[in-house]
Amino acid sequence: MTGRGRARGRAAAAPAPGPAAAPVAAAAAAPPAINGAQQQPRGRGRARVQPAAVDQPPVQQLAGMALNEQNAAQAGPSRQREGGAPERGRRGFGNQVLRPDNVPETDKKNGKEIALFANYFKVELATNNVFYQYQTNFSPNLDNVKLKKALIHQISELRRHIFDGNMLYTPNRLEQPFSTTVTTRRQEQITISLILTGEISGSSEQFLQVANILLNQIAYNNIGLQRIKRDFFDPNHPVIIQRHHIELWPGYEFTIRPYNAGVLLGLDVKHKILRTDTALDFITNIMNRSGGNTRDVIKEIVGQIVITKYNNKTYKIDDIDFDKKPTNEVELRTGTTTYADYYANQYEIEIKNLTQPLLINRVKSRDSQGNQVDRQIHLIPEVCFMTGLTDSMRNDFRIMKDLAEHTRQTPEVKRNDLLKFRRTIEESEPSRTLLNEWGLNLHSDLLELKGRVLPQESVLIKDGRTFPVKPDKANFDQLTRQKFVINSPAIHTSYVVICIERDRQNAAKFMDTATRVGPACGVDIGQGRLQVISSERAESYIGAIRETCQAAKIVVCIVPQNKKDRYDAIKKHCCIDQPIPSQVVVSKNLIEKKLMSVVTKVVMQMAAKLGGELWSVNIPMQNAMFVGIDTYHDSGSNKSVGGFIASMNRLCTRYYSKTTWQHSKQELICQLDVCMTGALKEYHKLNGAYPDRIIIFRDGVGDGQLMVVREQEVRQIKDSIARLEKRPQLVFIVVTKRIQQRFMQPAGSKLVNPNPGTIIDEGVSRDEYLDFYLIPQSVGQGTVTPTHYNIIEFDTNLNVAHIQKIAYKLCHMYYNWTGTIRVPAVCQYAHKLAFLVGQSLHAEPSPILEHLLYYL
Repeated sequence: MTGRGRARGRAAAAPAPGPAAAPVAAAAAAPPAINGAQQQPRGRGRARVQPAAVDQPPVQQLAGMALNEQNAAQAGPSRQREGGAPERGRRGFGNQVLRPDNVPETDKKNGKEIALFANYFKVELATNNVFYQYQTNFSPNLDNVKLKKALIHQISELRRHIFDGNMLYTPNRLEQPFSTTVTTRRQEQITISLILTGEISGSSEQFLQVANILLNQIAYNNIGLQRIKRDFFDPNHPVIIQRHHIELWPGYEFTIRPYNAGVLLGLDVKHKILRTDTALDFITNIMNRSGGNTRDVIKEIVGQIVITKYNNKTYKIDDIDFDKKPTNEVELRTGTTTYADYYANQYEIEIKNLTQPLLINRVKSRDSQGNQVDRQIHLIPEVCFMTGLTDSMRNDFRIMKDLAEHTRQTPEVKRNDLLKFRRTIEESEPSRTLLNEWGLNLHSDLLELKGRVLPQESVLIKDGRTFPVKPDKANFDQLTRQKFVINSPAIHTSYVVICIERDRQNAAKFMDTATRVGPACGVDIGQGRLQVISSERAESYIGAIRETCQAAKIVVCIVPQNKKDRYDAIKKHCCIDQPIPSQVVVSKNLIEKKLMSVVTKVVMQMAAKLGGELWSVNIPMQNAMFVGIDTYHDSGSNKSVGGFIASMNRLCTRYYSKTTWQHSKQELICQLDVCMTGALKEYHKLNGAYPDRIIIFRDGVGDGQLMVVREQEVRQIKDSIARLEKRPQLVFIVVTKRIQQRFMQPAGSKLVNPNPGTIIDEGVSRDEYLDFYLIPQSVGQGTVTPTHYNIIEFDTNLNVAHIQKIAYKLCHMYYNWTGTIRVPAVCQYAHKLAFLVGQSLHAEPSPILEHLLYYL
């Protein structure tokens, strides 16, 4: 997801001042660039949606969800203060109000109340300070923010001020109109005009933008942190992991914005992973491995992120130019030079390899007339260091274990690091002075708030039995030691196992083990047919599937290693050309030590892919449809894939799936009307009636897209259900996983992770949202990450507590894991579907499979 879950409090803040970067036209802060074609800005239309009528909630059934029955039955509008104002304010900070109207009060008796700490500090703002906001105009127009800041500092009439590259804030009221001329280092005359646009109070929400810029300046100028994109890191105290050629830069992510508990500084510890190998080392290794194949270099390096340590800037590699070398000339304002000479003169860096190709980073900027243009920044691989982890590094247990020792902080360690940041500001005299001058006071301890732990869950298994979920771990691993499958498909011997000759023994072991563990779990599976092929090429597997799987219900391909092109080819054939559920297993996983565990999971997946009902949870609500939506950017084109999943029965064990396509890698889905109409028809076909309630969990969108989601995607859903004779009640929830918030529970003198099922819906909730946080999982290492739920459509008279309980229950329903996951299962299924189509298929799957979980 683009921008998925990130708080946007610093959106208007310009990058902090830093060392000069490599040259572009007009002295832009980047390596040599070439202007490209101009692009026109695009807009979007919005439509208003009328709320739908609702029926009374099923009180007796919902009573089984440990909610207050009377409250559910008599839920009315939200409480009002004197004068009729809503109890929760409608203030917003950079966002429009998305909180639905007339929402019943949440039942606070739903769960056990606990005390928590959050990774926030309270911020007190001076109420009597007044500051002036000015729009800045530069003539001729400048694109370089660092140059703008340097020129603004030459204005003698300004004492203290904050400038973000566009707006300027200062306690000084300047005579209007105000204009002055300053001089650059190249003796160019620049005229600066400051136009007064308004007064802002030191306690206003508009001032919070100033506060965020102020905190950025403190982090850079006074604490010595380096800004990389939106976060700040400390390159002077790296953690070196020598044996893996990795170094970690510790740092922080922070933003100031208003919440229920007041204005808060949200702070979290971050780590930037850098590798000690350069992009040139990376290219050389690929060339040596592939025999000089440049296509392999392009394939592996495009999309990588590199950092140039001479200016601590990161760049995404969009292409590589094998025709350009460091000895090529580049045109600058000061004249013509070579790339190598530029680095020698500007940074005192000697480029040793003069025959290496140049990396290309494509960026969008504006020219002197304000028009958007494309530019190419050329980078020399020798001075670019690789960041992040490769797939092979992620699959290396030793590397991930060593990294986790530093990056996965326990709640106690995290608290100490957060308090250390606060003390560093307090101990810095310039920082204290700056905060006092602008009327900011940061509290010295973490924010305290209340949460609730939902009652322990049980999963439903065969013959109406229940199996308890461990309350501290939120898993039910022991479930597989008994016959638990509610309804197994009749696999019998109707499956084929395909492998190469050297994996024949592993394949035989797989089938023998499957005939033992399958029936023990309640899966109807016997000895399948073994098909041995002569080659490990994808064509051999596909040929065997064509020949042997005409009557089979599912095919299992045992492959010697994990190769993406072969996996993609098998999946594409089985999902489009010859629709049949398929399972791909890497042979090294079928070793004796973990054979029983692996085969048990594979057999469970096989059963689920054929429509088996493994387990369920008790959701005492008749005729409800639960929908999951997610998007994924197609790796083979400039399109995005939308995955749509809808439950088809009361137990949430059967599903309908459909995919949609969007252009330009957009997150918003434009065919939800078609998807929902198809789901409603299938639901009616299977149940003889349409659902009374539709609860949608939408993953994959950020805060900046919420209003558009409500006005476009929700509208499409409403258009679809409006065609029914009786419109179902509708709840639309945006689910976000990548968030800053962390919660810690006191346990004596220490802090620990809260138990799974913990709900937080006050303190750090937003007044303009109807939102809550849910901790559905337990983690063995580090601080648990909650999931954020933002309800943007609430056309029902259920209680919000019902939605909280349902969300937690659905986290138990993902058939690839005997425990809870971070999001409701329908969300994860939608992600798996979109990921499979976007990564492997690149086309619409066969409708024959739409009722099966073939994408698991």
